[in-house]
Amino acid sequence: MEISKLESFTEIEAQQICHLTQQLGYVNDLDSLTQRLTQLVDLNDHAIFVAKQNNVILGWLHCLVCLRVESPIFVEITGLVVDKDNRGKQLGKQLIEASKRWSAAQRINQIKLRCNVIRTQSHQFYLSLGFSLSKEQKVFEISF
Repeated sequence: MEISKLESFTEIEAQQICHLTQQLGYVNDLDSLTQRLTQLVDLNDHAIFVAKQNNVILGWLHCLVCLRVESPIFVEITGLVVDKDNRGKQLGKQLIEASKRWSAAQRINQIKLRCNVIRTQSHQFYLSLGFSLSKEQKVFEISF
């Protein structure tokens, strides 16, 4: 298994990332996802890591630096997906470790993430890696 930071991507890789994202129930069309990936890979305060085997992406993690008024700087993992047929093989753990190394290289020693309340298996996964539950919250949004 190879874990690497996504610096550029092919159309096939974008398709694989889109497919993985859809496995968690997120609605994505390939064109929109490709546009976002194009923007994200060029940002220094974002990182996308992929887990590949035989040139097939089996998992991905997106993290970014969060600089906020009210709290010290941290890295937030905004997305982590491992292919449903490859879970339990340490891919998620390896992707988290890659994000920890990247965070340390940014001189940031705290990582946070949010996880949907219905993903109880994910909660156990994060706790097993040493994350602790620091708070529960509601997410509000508005479209206009």
